[in-house]
Amino acid sequence: MAQRTFAIAAALLAGTASAQNYNLDQRDASFREKLTIIEEAQAPVIGPDSNQLGDNKSGFETGMTLKIDGTYHLFISEMFGRPHLDLRIAHWTSPDATNWTRQGTVVDSMPGRSHLNHRSEVWLQGVIFDEKTDRWNLFYIAYRGGNREKGEALNLDYEGIAVRAVSQTPGRKGIGGPYKDAGVSMAPGGKDAAKWEGQQGLDSFFPYKVGNKWVALHGSHNHFPVSPWYVGVATGDSLTATKWTRVPSEQPSPIESLFIENPIVEKLPNGHYMALYDSNHFTPVQPDLPARPNNSVGYSVSTDGIRWHQGRSLIVQSDANNWASDIRTPLGLVAEGNGVYTILYTGRMKDKPFWAIGKVKVKLSE
Repeated sequence: MAQRTFAIAAALLAGTASAQNYNLDQRDASFREKLTIIEEAQAPVIGPDSNQLGDNKSGFETGMTLKIDGTYHLFISEMFGRPHLDLRIAHWTSPDATNWTRQGTVVDSMPGRSHLNHRSEVWLQGVIFDEKTDRWNLFYIAYRGGNREKGEALNLDYEGIAVRAVSQTPGRKGIGGPYKDAGVSMAPGGKDAAKWEGQQGLDSFFPYKVGNKWVALHGSHNHFPVSPWYVGVATGDSLTATKWTRVPSEQPSPIESLFIENPIVEKLPNGHYMALYDSNHFTPVQPDLPARPNNSVGYSVSTDGIRWHQGRSLIVQSDANNWASDIRTPLGLVAEGNGVYTILYTGRMKDKPFWAIGKVKVKLSE
């Protein structure tokens, strides 16, 4: 969700807000699981020339891909107007993860961006099936705009909340919805809010099951004074919980020292957990902040679903196939069998202000 302006990046890298301000332990990235690219689409699988776009002018951002009974389902934030300001959440399907058909809008934002409108933007986080209630649950972040009278920037996001919506059609076949809001899963503030959480509120929220409990990676950022984008770890008794308890030792998690947004977690065959996420693309001044290639996404592994290793980079566009000027958000890991996974991701095209969707296949080694 971050605007990631050069001004913000420059302030961070000049030391206005350094990771050294926070008590991050130095869990290294020595986990044995590794992703290797084995296949790379030579062009976007959904680009500005798609006949399915309708009135979508600027492309796509956060989302999640699933595969159910041989059909791929993509739930994605469509930037139908201004990039990163005018959004709705749509459902797309495909037989091969390459040829996509738009099925319809599942969550809409409310027009009229202002500090009074807490649905100025809606950003898809995840779509997860709950065995207990036999329903699909869709999670998204909703923001309000800035309040000029309080000195807030009109083009930045404030007080993000994680909203849960539930499919009104029971069973796994009800993945297409319709979806109805069922309440707020997590909001900024509260007695256990961490010091690093800031004015943006929640910028990401992704729950996943660990044993009989649920765990969530939740992210935030402070606009002024500018701070890094971090994620922390929280736990809940159920997927439908309205109270998620932050894990003190993982506030924040050491996955990234400067920038991490929109992690999606997949349980691996060996029982470990892998998070795939939008990572830092800036080259830092401080030696303790690892650089991330501009053509990459990030990934990290946890053995217990709570403690995460520092992340690694996965380059998703080779030099021979670099159609994007800025790789943005990976849209999850889709298991294909035999250790192979499909990854879709968003990226800004070099020749126009449109954020298209690319595709790679990776091999997991454990």
